[in-house]
Amino acid sequence: MLDTGVPGLVAFGSTFETLIDALQRSIGRLAADDRATRIGVPPVISRQLLERLGYVETFPHLLGTVHTYEGDDRQWRELASALRQGESWTQRHELSDVALLPAACYHLYPQLAEAEFTAPAVFDLTGHCYRHERTAEAGRMRSFRMHELIRVDTPASVLGWRDDWIERASGWLRALGLTVAVEPANDPFFGDAGRMMGRMQRADQLKWELVVEVADGLSQAVVSCNCHKDHFSAEFGFRMAEGEAHTSCVAFGLERIALAILHRHGSDRRSWPEELKR
Repeated sequence: MLDTGVPGLVAFGSTFETLIDALQRSIGRLAADDRATRIGVPPVISRQLLERLGYVETFPHLLGTVHTYEGDDRQWRELASALRQGESWTQRHELSDVALLPAACYHLYPQLAEAEFTAPAVFDLTGHCYRHERTAEAGRMRSFRMHELIRVDTPASVLGWRDDWIERASGWLRALGLTVAVEPANDPFFGDAGRMMGRMQRADQLKWELVVEVADGLSQAVVSCNCHKDHFSAEFGFRMAEGEAHTSCVAFGLERIALAILHRHGSDRRSWPEELKR
């Protein structure tokens, strides 16, 4: 890992990137039976869409917005002069129509608007995501890569698929030589209302996290398995032919998994367990 001088912003060396690539291929093999449709997504997303999804209201502390210069040449000459003197140069920057992507799956749901599914559908997305973490704790990065699988199906089916992935992903992590704890969890909703939402999410057991050690004495969630109920299908009007559609997802935090492997086994691949070498 390479220090950029900015807390929570990390660059990576060759060994780390080789491991990330291998993890991606391994997750692909693990998910082969799902016959998922792959979708590539950009690292920014419509600000209006995040507002519609409720992200701006529930996670304002994690959101990264994009501002752009809206002035003319003359105004910039004044600001450039201020810049050279070490003063603020952002007065003419205004909020743009995009924000940094907080979760890869958010690009998917508008594409499903008003669709009717005659069979279950699974989608596979990987994206560079951003969350404004206010700590330099190892593994808690502001910019990170997320590999997500999302299933659209009947309510009972998506819940069973989510539970199956808890077992599938736990076994995969253990095969990589990691000690895994499966824990109920909630998203870090903001404010008093957010704390109530978090309690409801835990009570309904909608979110489970697979937690491993990523540094000495520090354990973090590396996989999240979630049931959204009809939160997205109701908003965008997609459904199953026989009735209501729900969604579930499983999300892999690639950098954290790589950190956990390197912490457990070191960077010398000759000392890795056979499953990890494969």
